[in-house]
Amino acid sequence: MAELLKKIKGNTYYIKGPVNTGLYVYDQNRCVVVDTGSSDDWGRKIYKALKAEGLEAEMIINTHSHADHFGGNNLLVKRTNAEVAASGIEAAIISNPYLEPLYLYSAHPPKALQNRFLMGKECRVDRIVEPGNFTIGQTTLEIVDLKGHSPGHIGVATPDGVLMAGDAYFSTHIVEKYKLTYFINIADTLDTLNRLKDTDYCYYLPCHGDLSSDIGEEIHSNLKAINETMGMIRWELIKPLTREELGAAITEKYNLDLNTTQYYLNQSSLAAYLSYMTDEGMLKRRIEGRRMVWEAV
Repeated sequence: MAELLKKIKGNTYYIKGPVNTGLYVYDQNRCVVVDTGSSDDWGRKIYKALKAEGLEAEMIINTHSHADHFGGNNLLVKRTNAEVAASGIEAAIISNPYLEPLYLYSAHPPKALQNRFLMGKECRVDRIVEPGNFTIGQTTLEIVDLKGHSPGHIGVATPDGVLMAGDAYFSTHIVEKYKLTYFINIADTLDTLNRLKDTDYCYYLPCHGDLSSDIGEEIHSNLKAINETMGMIRWELIKPLTREELGAAITEKYNLDLNTTQYYLNQSSLAAYLSYMTDEGMLKRRIEGRRMVWEAV
C-alpha cells in the first residue's frame, strides 16, 4: 500500500492524522472509509491515498457527527460518488450541521460558534445503520453500539478483528491533558467503556490516539477521569451552585483555558454529569432565587 496507508491486518488499513481514518478493502479494489477528518484538506489526503493504489471508495461510514469526523465527506462524495452511512441521530446532524452549535447553545448560535470545529460541510447520508451486521458487496462489517461521546456513536469492526472505535474512548495522554473530556451521556459512556473492557478484538483504532492491541490502560484512564470528575462535582456542590458557577469551579480546578467553543463544550459535558448524577440520586436540583442550582445529597 502507499505510504499514506498503514496496514493493520489483512484488508484493514488506516491513515494516521489528527483524526485517524479507517479503511477496509474488499472485492479487490473497493473500500469502505471510516471517518473523513475535519476538512476538505483531509478529504483530499484520503482521495490521494486511494488513487495511488487504484482503490474506489464505495462507502463512507461516520462513527458520529462531530465536524472533525465528517468534514472530508463533502469532497470525497463529489470525487467518488461514495454512499454515506451513519446512525439515525448522527445522520440528522451530518446532513444539517447547524444542529450541533444549536444544541450546544440551546438557541440560534452566535457566529463565534458557527465555526469549522463545530460545523462540517453539509453532506447527504444515504444509509442509516444500526448495531449488528452491515453487508456491502460480498463482505460483512459489524456496526458496534458505542454511544456516550455522542448520542448515536458507533464503531466499525472489520472481518480482520479490528475495531474502529471513533471517540468512544480517549488515549491516556488526551485524558491527562484535557481532563474534562467530552461525553454527552455519562450512563451510556460508562456502559460503553465497561463493554469495551470485555472485548477481545485484535486491534483497536481510536480516532484520537494510537493503534493498540490492548486498551486496558486507556479504558482505566477514561473511567478514572469520569469518577474523579464526579467526585469533584460532589465536593463543589456541598454548597448549591448553578451550572455556570460549577463550570467555573471545575475548570479552575483543572486549570483549563477557555475560548467560546471550549466554554460551551465544557458546559455541555458538565450538564451530562449533572443529569446522570441527579438521576442516580447523588445530587438534587431546585429553583432558588430564580436560578437553577444543584447540591450534593
